[in-house]
Formats: sequence, C-alpha cells, structure tokens
Amino acid sequence: MTPLEQSAGTDHFRGMTQKPPILEMTIEGDFVDPPRMPRVPFGTRVLIWASVVAAIAIAGAVAVFALSLLAVMIPIALVAAVIAYGVFRYQMWRNGGPIQWVRRP
Repeated sequence: MTPLEQSAGTDHFRGMTQKPPILEMTIEGDFVDPPRMPRVPFGTRVLIWASVVAAIAIAGAVAVFALSLLAVMIPIALVAAVIAYGVFRYQMWRNGGPIQWVRRP
C-alpha cells in the first residue's frame, strides 16, 4: 500500500460499497416495464377536480371584485381631476395670469 492510500483511510472506498441499480431484462434483451401506478379511486378524482374548479372560481371572484372596484374608482378619480383642474384655473384667474412657480423676494 502506498503512503497516499494509507492516509486516505476507509472513506476513500465508500463509493465502491454502494450496490448498483438492478436492471431487469428479458431473455431477448428487452427491458422489463416498471410497475404501473395503482388506479386512483373515483372519489379521489372527483375531489381533485372539485378542488381545481373551486380554485378557478375563487380566482374569478377575486378578478370580478377587482374590476368592480376599479369601475367604482375611475369616476371618482375623474371627478377629482376635474375639481383639481378647476381649482388650478381659479388660482390662475385670481393671480391675474400664469402661476409663478418660483417666489421672488
């Protein structure tokens, strides 16, 4: 044994102790099909599809709520913009011309 192998210890050969995977083959050389998954019971399938439909319905309800909230807020924002424009024009009229953004001493 070389000094390098002596310093490696038993951990050096740990990968060689693992068993390789078993490949099942027929005599003709074809691979054996893996076992099939067991069939899911009807009640479970119905529950899964009901959950999917419920999730889609909840997502649709949230979208409808967001759109209705938007439909209520757009007229409010337009009225606020018209009021702000009116106040701006009133300030311009009261000052007798365009608004000066920089105050002069």
